[in-house]
Amino acid sequence: MSLKRLRTGFIIAGIICISVGLFCGARYMGWLEQDSSPLGNLARFVYGPDVRREMNRLKIVKETTPEIPRITAICYHEVRPDRREDSLNVDPETFRRHIREFKEAGYSFIGVNDLRQYKTGLKNLPEKAAFITFDDGYADNYNYAYPILREEHVPGIFFVVSSTVGGKNRMTASQLREMQANGMEIESHTVNHENLAAMNEKEIDFELRESKSSLEKILGKPVCALAYPGGKADEEVLESVRKYYDMAFVASVSPERKQTMYTLQRYGVFNWNEHIESIFKNR
Repeated sequence: MSLKRLRTGFIIAGIICISVGLFCGARYMGWLEQDSSPLGNLARFVYGPDVRREMNRLKIVKETTPEIPRITAICYHEVRPDRREDSLNVDPETFRRHIREFKEAGYSFIGVNDLRQYKTGLKNLPEKAAFITFDDGYADNYNYAYPILREEHVPGIFFVVSSTVGGKNRMTASQLREMQANGMEIESHTVNHENLAAMNEKEIDFELRESKSSLEKILGKPVCALAYPGGKADEEVLESVRKYYDMAFVASVSPERKQTMYTLQRYGVFNWNEHIESIFKNR
């Protein structure tokens, strides 16, 4: 081999090594996180989904709220192929991609009952536990999200507005029972989906008690979890919720804020969240 060719080979090898080094460094620094460019997709292919941001948040949770297990909770609303301009809608293909990326990142999916058993000492939770939840009870949850969850063997938690069951663009009682029979959990999102923090004690009690009672009549099974409409809850609301439910969820994440079983945090998911890395940036 001539000296010229040898020198060219060294130059090419050097360029490759520098490029690989820059690529690895960019990924390590988080610069490719949630990037849908070719480089971002290459990083995801090589390393898998980047969940370091969420792992760091869960470390803070462990420090600030040691009594609360480290769980990643995700909140969807609509899952349908149309209405792509709707910020709260995720198309079915993206939803399935999220599920598979969570699996690739080592997550195990759990339900409300798993958390209840953990709190009573009857069950351990996986190291990377995730809730997949849905708010409001839209019909597309049954038509699109539910089949994907069954195909992917993932339990879903559906927080339903009890007064709208069977209404326009809402799931029916028979659909809720079918979903429950196939591993899904149906929980409360109040009677009328109104701001509990703006109500008096009597009104709050009605929203909590009647939604629980109505759904239990439909399901023939206890309803033990609540999602706050709009994520709003003050101390008066929390006091009332404790009378009827074992746990309750908001739809935002604040790592520095102490959690309780009645202020469990969830990431909201929006139509721009193509990959799960971007979900962890939502607050």
